[in-house]
Amino acid sequence: MKNLFFDTRILDKRANDELLIPSEILMENAARGMLEFLRPKLSSNSRILLVCGSGDNGADCLALARMLYGMCKLSIYAPFGVKSTLCQWQLDCLKRIAKAQNFQDIEFLESLTPPLNTEIVVDGIFGAGFKGELNAKSTEILKILNAMNALKIACDMPSGITQNGTLGGEIAFKADFTLTMGALKVALFCDEAKDFVGEVQQLPLGISPAIFETPSPIQLLEKSDFKPPVREKQNTHKGNFGHLCVYLGEKQGAGILCALSALQSGAGLVSVLGDAKNLPYSLMQTTEIPHNTSAIALGMGLGKGQSLESLFEFLHTRNVPLLLDADIFYYTEFMQFLTLQNIILTPHPKEFTQILKVTGIATISTQELQKDRIAYAQKFCSHYPNATLILKGANTLIAHNQRIWINPFGNNALAKGGSGDVLSGILSALLTQGYSPLDSAINGVLMHSFCAESYCKKYNNFSLNPLDLIEQIRYI
Repeated sequence: MKNLFFDTRILDKRANDELLIPSEILMENAARGMLEFLRPKLSSNSRILLVCGSGDNGADCLALARMLYGMCKLSIYAPFGVKSTLCQWQLDCLKRIAKAQNFQDIEFLESLTPPLNTEIVVDGIFGAGFKGELNAKSTEILKILNAMNALKIACDMPSGITQNGTLGGEIAFKADFTLTMGALKVALFCDEAKDFVGEVQQLPLGISPAIFETPSPIQLLEKSDFKPPVREKQNTHKGNFGHLCVYLGEKQGAGILCALSALQSGAGLVSVLGDAKNLPYSLMQTTEIPHNTSAIALGMGLGKGQSLESLFEFLHTRNVPLLLDADIFYYTEFMQFLTLQNIILTPHPKEFTQILKVTGIATISTQELQKDRIAYAQKFCSHYPNATLILKGANTLIAHNQRIWINPFGNNALAKGGSGDVLSGILSALLTQGYSPLDSAINGVLMHSFCAESYCKKYNNFSLNPLDLIEQIRYI
C-alpha cells in the first residue's frame, strides 16, 4: 500500500522547515526525475512542446526545459505569463542559456497554432493545486493539446483536474503518463480523473518517500496487497472452508451468480435460501438458514417485501459475518443491521445516497456524491465504525473506521449487469474462510479487478459477462 495525500504542499513545507531542503532543490529533483523518464524516449531530432503555467508547476517544466536544452528541439509556451518567484527565476535561467547559444533549437511561442510538429507534449499549466474552473482560454488550449498526435506527459497532475479529483470544466489534459512529484495525490485516483491521468509514476524529490511522507489515513492498494485463500493443509474437508448462505429473492439469478462466485472463490459449502428452479448442481438449496452457516449474503436481486424475521432470529444467537448489497438498502429493517459487528456493505453510488439518506447523514444526489466520494464515505464510517463499506466506482473505495483504501485496478469491462453479484460472492467466500470484513473487502475487490484484467488480456472488454468473470477466478 502507498500513502495518498490531498495536499502535498504540506509535505514540501515540512521538507523546507524541518529537513532544511529548500524549494529550489526540490524543484531540481522534480525536473531531474522528469528528465530521466524522458531520456530513453529522446533523440537529437526529437521535438518537445512544454506548456508552462504561471506558478511553480510551470517552473518545474521550465527547469526541465533547461535540462533538455541541447539534447533535442524545444518549444516553450507560457500562455499566462509568469507569477511565482521560482517560475520567473527558471524562465530567466532558460532564456540566459538560450541567448548564449543564439536560441538554437528552442522557440518561445506566442500562441498554439495547429498543426504543431511535436513528438512529446509536457503539460505544466496548473498542477496539483488547481481548485477553480477552467476559463475559455484554458479550455481551448487543452483541446488543442489533446488533439495532437504526440506522447502526452502531465507534470504532477493533468491540467483541468481539481485538487479533489473532479473536472474543473468540460475537459482536462489527457495524459499518457502523469509524473507526480514527491508523494501520490488522492486526486489522481478519483473516478473523474481516471480517463485523464494515464499511467501514474511517482518521482522522488531527492529524499526517501519514507522520510518525505507522513502517515496518511488514505491508502492506494497495490497488487502485492492481494493475499488469496491458498490451501496449504492437506488433511482437510469442506467444512474447514465455511458454509455460505445466500438469500434468493425476486430476481433469483443475482443470488445464484453470487453463490456460484462464492463456490469458485473457495467457500467449502454454499446454500441458497429460497424456492429456486433449475439450480446448478454444485449449489445446495435450503428453506432455512443452515445451522453451520459461517457467513450470509443478502440483498442481490432480493426485491421488495421479503420476510427477514428468521434472519434476525438467527443473528440474535449467532454473530456470523453478513454481506449486504443492492435491494436490502431500501428495506426499513436495514438500520438494524448497522448495529452488527461484522458487516460489509457493497453499494453503488445511487445505493449509497439511499444509505446516507436513511441514516440521516446526508440527502444528496448521485452527482453530488461523486464530487466528494471520500468525504461521504468517511462521514458514514464515523457514524458506523464497525461497518466496512465498499463504494463501487471506476476506482472503488473501501472505508472502515475513518480509513480509506482505493483500488486503482478496476476497468470498464466490469460495467455489466451481474458484475456486482460476482463481487458479493467473492467477498462472502472470503468471509466464510475466516477473513475479517476489512481483509475480505481488500482481497475481494482486488480479486474482482484482477479477474476482469485477466479476461481483457485475451478478449474484447465489452464482451465480459458474469459467468466469464467467475471463470477467471480459477486463473488468479
